[in-house]
Amino acid sequence: MDARPIPIACALHLLVAGCALATPLAWAEGEGVRLSRDELQALIPGSETHHTSSAGSVRSWKNAADGSFVASSDNRKYGSAAGTSNATAPGTWNISDDGKYCVQIEWRRVSEKWCSAIVKGDDGAYYLNSVDPAKRIEFVR
Repeated sequence: MDARPIPIACALHLLVAGCALATPLAWAEGEGVRLSRDELQALIPGSETHHTSSAGSVRSWKNAADGSFVASSDNRKYGSAAGTSNATAPGTWNISDDGKYCVQIEWRRVSEKWCSAIVKGDDGAYYLNSVDPAKRIEFVR
């Protein structure tokens, strides 16, 4: 076998390619892709949001262009002694400077306020902060 030195240009290409393959990506496959502020601005205004809270309450609201909405919920957390459990409450939404979807809802018994990155999973669904079925959120047009 002929032992010739590798030209420096080829060696640099191999080194760069090897480093690129060894460097982990910001979002590994299966973890989804975080939407940018611009992508959220195109997706959210005018959409209807469907989300299940950590307490199991199913809620929905329409994201008005002015940042307002009226949320409705099956209110599984509190319910009522009369057997009715549905609730509605005014709320606001915005997209923060760092590209998070922020929501504030003034429920009768408690104020709810949160901001989350929106991640699009490999399945095309949206999630709060990370791909996890318990964190799924829908934006419907």
